[in-house]
Formats: sequence, structure tokens, C-alpha cells
Amino acid sequence: MKQSALVGILFAAALGAQSASAQERLKLSIGSTASPAWSLGKDLHNVMKPNLEKYSGGRIELTIHGGGALCNEQGCVEQMKLGQIDMATVSSGNVGTFGTTFDIINLPYLFKDAETANRISNAWLAKELSRRAEKEMKVHVVALVPVGGFRNIVNTQREVRVPGDLKGLKIRVTKSPTEFNLVRAWGAVPVPYDWAQLYEGLQSGVVQGMYLQDAFTSAGKFFEVVKHVTVLNGAYSAHPILMDLGRYNKLPQWAKEALAKVGADLMRESYALDVEWVKSAGQAMQGKVKSYNPRPDEMAQWHKGAKDAWVAVKGTYDPKLALRILEEQGQKALIADLKAAKAL
Repeated sequence: MKQSALVGILFAAALGAQSASAQERLKLSIGSTASPAWSLGKDLHNVMKPNLEKYSGGRIELTIHGGGALCNEQGCVEQMKLGQIDMATVSSGNVGTFGTTFDIINLPYLFKDAETANRISNAWLAKELSRRAEKEMKVHVVALVPVGGFRNIVNTQREVRVPGDLKGLKIRVTKSPTEFNLVRAWGAVPVPYDWAQLYEGLQSGVVQGMYLQDAFTSAGKFFEVVKHVTVLNGAYSAHPILMDLGRYNKLPQWAKEALAKVGADLMRESYALDVEWVKSAGQAMQGKVKSYNPRPDEMAQWHKGAKDAWVAVKGTYDPKLALRILEEQGQKALIADLKAAKAL
């Protein structure tokens, strides 16, 4: 073979290899309301992005559209479903717009504490909810991560010790039917209201409070306009990181494997990041709002409203799944109350 012909063959082979390599590269995007300072923001920037690159051998490039710059939570999921972005993060409250799979997380007092919630989620619950979300919502769940701890009642008007003190107050809720019915059972007026306009809504009085985690009250600087926090440790907050199932199914196998490894990393590392964020957010609020911890007899009244909310949204959650979660924590008294109310 002539040298010129051999050089031509080698050059063509090199071009072909480069072309194949280029085709193997993936550019993925994710939309989120989380800022880099949030635990969820750190999940995306410190864990997801670098580890996707590592596990893919540099073939996956992730672009993060964070801080709500591209979309609010509902909008991010809608854009994902339209193929405008590849992935989205959304709270367990606002994901209810698209299906009931994650509504069970919003049930008040389902979990005793954050550590227990994380343990159960990592052991089996996240996998079970992922399976159900794929069937009901046609999404692939990359991970289910804790964000912000438990929700409390925050308001601009007065100290709230018992549910009766909430009467007439307009309290912002997410799009979760559980939250809506819970706040209504406590005697307030639940108002679904967009996160991006919440600060101005509190200033103007369109809403007079919210059912929100202290971490988000701090992150949104709502302590500049709210005056009172009632520590209820109600619903636990977790955010699924989603990809449209059709988009996921089209990924090459090596990309699916990289995404699975990243999902495992997120499940393992997100809890510590969230604990750190919740702690620092709480410190930032000290001296800026008045915090009230209800006495045991007062908490009994809050629990009664919580039980009423379980009854009101029966049908949006699997009672057998809820019972399994409660039994694993030994919550015998709550189980008895919910069974008596026919919520389980």
C-alpha cells in the first residue's frame, strides 16, 4: 500500500473516532429555584455537576439554571416535560400539581424527626416513591433529597399559641392539597401563593403568614417582614430531582449509569448539607423574630387539626404505605388516632 493511501486511511479513521466521540458527549440542563447557598443548591453544584462529569469520563456537561432565574418550581417541571430543559427540582408540596405520588411526604407528623425521615427515605421509601412516580407521572426520579427540615407557622400579625389564634389569618401554602386542608383545619385561610412574589405579598398583606421551614424564612429574608414563628415541626420537606421519563429512556446506557451513581451520592450526602444549612439559617434568624414553642396541651390541639387534614385528603395517599412509615417509627398513639378517624 502506498504511504499516501495509508495516511489517508489513518486520517479518515481519526476523523471518524473524533466524530463518534463528539456524538457520545451530552449536554444536560436542570432548572431549580434553589440558590447556591441552599442545601439543594449545594447538592446541585457540589455533588451533582462534578460527579456527573466524573462518572461519565467528562462526557456529560451539566448546566444549572438556579435561583429561579429560568423558572419557578411548577414552570421548571413544565419546561422539563416540554423538553426545554432536561431535569427539574420541585418541592414535595408543589409537585402535587403533576400527581399525587409525593403527597404522602406532606402529611403532618408522618416523621418524628429529620434523621428518621432521612433514614427511612434512604432505606426504601425513595425507591418506592420513584417507582410510583414513574408509573403515575411518567418521570424518572434521580434522587429525593431533604431540603429545609420541618414546616412551622410564621406570621406578621400576632403570637400564635393554639390553632384558634390563627382564625382569619391568610396563610400562604404550596399547591399541596394536604397543606391547604391542614391550614384550613387549624382555622386559618389557606392561600396558594407563588414563592417569587411571597415577600411582596407579606409586605402588602395579601398574605399574612406562611406554613414554611425556618431555613426558607431565613433564606428569603422574610424575617424582615414577619414577626412570629410557632414551632410546630409539622410536615417534613423533601425535593425530588426529576427527568422526563421519555428523555431518560433515550439516554445511552453509560449516561444512565452515571446518573444512577450521582443519585446515590445525592441520597448519601444531601442530609449533612441540609443539617448544616438549617442550623446556619436558624442562627441568622435569632433576635429577628419571636419564636413560640407550644406546651404539650397546646400541641394536642395542633395534632387534632393535623388528624383532620389526614382525613380531608384521604385518597391522595396510600394508607398502607403511610402505616408502614408510622409503624417503623413506633408511632402507636398517632396510628390509633388515625385509625379511629378512619384515615388509615
